[in-house]
Amino acid sequence: MLDAIVTDDDKFIQELVNDREKFDNFVYFSTMEEAMIELEKRRNDNELQKKVTEYFKYIGIPEVFEGEPRLVLFRQVATPNIEVSRFLIIADGVEMKPLFLEYYDDKFTSNNELKLSLGKLGFYEGVGKKGGSKINYKTIIDFNKFNGKKISEVKTLWGEKLTDFHRSLFSVNYDHIDGSVFFEGSKWFEACGGDAIKYYETFLALMIRDGILLENFMLSESEHMFTKQVFLPAFKFVYDYFGIKPIIVALNPTQIEAEEFWFCQNPKTQLWFKENKCKI
Repeated sequence: MLDAIVTDDDKFIQELVNDREKFDNFVYFSTMEEAMIELEKRRNDNELQKKVTEYFKYIGIPEVFEGEPRLVLFRQVATPNIEVSRFLIIADGVEMKPLFLEYYDDKFTSNNELKLSLGKLGFYEGVGKKGGSKINYKTIIDFNKFNGKKISEVKTLWGEKLTDFHRSLFSVNYDHIDGSVFFEGSKWFEACGGDAIKYYETFLALMIRDGILLENFMLSESEHMFTKQVFLPAFKFVYDYFGIKPIIVALNPTQIEAEEFWFCQNPKTQLWFKENKCKI
């Protein structure tokens, strides 16, 4: 059997995952201000406009990006948890219109921390006696029934579509949120290949000129393989193709990015849940 060929890109990616400082410097813009200055510069670069148009001539850019760049959070299903509150505060602070890019036809799995949090709601209750976050959980779906199904097919224990339930929580938490901040992009993601390993290059290419992505790409045990095998190869491809990197800013402070409380629901959701779903 022939040994696997180790490329220069493989070596570079391994260096990045082994060196957190090098990883952060390569992937992220250090501040929102720096990212916004860079975005404005790129949107006035005629040569770059041509290159972006050429790249997307077959797939097309989602119409939601037409007219103005967006501050993007990509979640298969957006839900008003603590990290989303942080995202909206940042968007408001820089006066940039937020966009929740969603993918309802992705597969549901409890092995993914983000997807798990959609069906097992966490409510943050402070710090425990032994340190660490004290979180109360409430399961709202039958995981055995829906594992492997499309997220759009998943229903709560009371029969409501999971996607509808999480969308309704925005009206509980935010009076000013309207439909223009959501884009359910299943058709676009499917056109890009459907699986993350196929669509991530095209997704990151949107952040060359049309948006700023707020996200944490983690090197923790649970996310290590995704970062190494999906995100970094896609990032490197886009960087090599355009000669500049996608514009990404860390959403949460990297020192505490793996804390569970980021996925916990807002206090308003907890109160609403007790009043309206107490029978669950």
